[in-house]
Amino acid sequence: MSDCLKTLITFNSYEGIPVASFISKERMIEVKEKHKVLPDDVFIATYQKCGTTWLQFILNELYNHPQGEHENINQAVPWLEEETQENIDKLKSPRLFKTHDRYRWIPKGPGVKYIFCYRNPKDVACSYYNHILAFKGHYKYQGSFDEYFDEIFMDPQSVENGFYLDFLQEWLQQRSNPQILFVTYEEMVEDLTSVIRRIVEFLGLQKSDEEIEQVARSSMFESMQKNTFVNYSWRNGAIKDETKKFMRKGKVGSWQEQLSAEQSKRMEDVAKEMIEEPFGIKFKYTL
Repeated sequence: MSDCLKTLITFNSYEGIPVASFISKERMIEVKEKHKVLPDDVFIATYQKCGTTWLQFILNELYNHPQGEHENINQAVPWLEEETQENIDKLKSPRLFKTHDRYRWIPKGPGVKYIFCYRNPKDVACSYYNHILAFKGHYKYQGSFDEYFDEIFMDPQSVENGFYLDFLQEWLQQRSNPQILFVTYEEMVEDLTSVIRRIVEFLGLQKSDEEIEQVARSSMFESMQKNTFVNYSWRNGAIKDETKKFMRKGKVGSWQEQLSAEQSKRMEDVAKEMIEEPFGIKFKYTL
């Protein structure tokens, strides 16, 4: 392993799986033991770089900003495990949360709804690499993409939340769970209005076609990229490199600019074995 990788990222660990360094084992246990779900709670559950912030914004708009007006999306739709329980308990209903939890970790209860979004693994790999370069103050990463792909993304012990396809397997095992709506990043790129309509129906919200179209327009990638409420510009400086965009392209197939032919085939083969064949799912690598 190269020297830069030896000090790549400092992780915390929970149940043997790497979690972000700012989320403690103690907080994970506190959520498990003390967090009380409410029947109108909604969780946005994703692996990193799979449309999390996009869905946070959409849900906050659909619910008309239930926590009031804030400076950034993470105040309006908090990351449950990152926030203190004291602050979580002060939130008004309906409460909207984001999480990168495994299914077995996520709080559960009657009436609670979960929106799980996943993405083709090639684009996840490339997007996450650019993410760790952008958040220089957190990750302090200097390695090449090839080093990252082999020794981080494909290594369950070296990437936040473990290997992506392991994470995805656990959620897909719940496909028949009526409390979970499964959507894909590719569906959102291809027809955002239809996905928002599915979300509205799943949550039992009363929204007109005009209201759904308005949310879709405000949630288009070009709008989101410029919106300081969601583009993480508030992290520019010590944490985030202000020359790098948090929302870079919002496209399907950007992996073609970074993955080698060998890396592409390797990912496809693993994805076919772990996800496509067992679950009857076909990833969309391009549109």
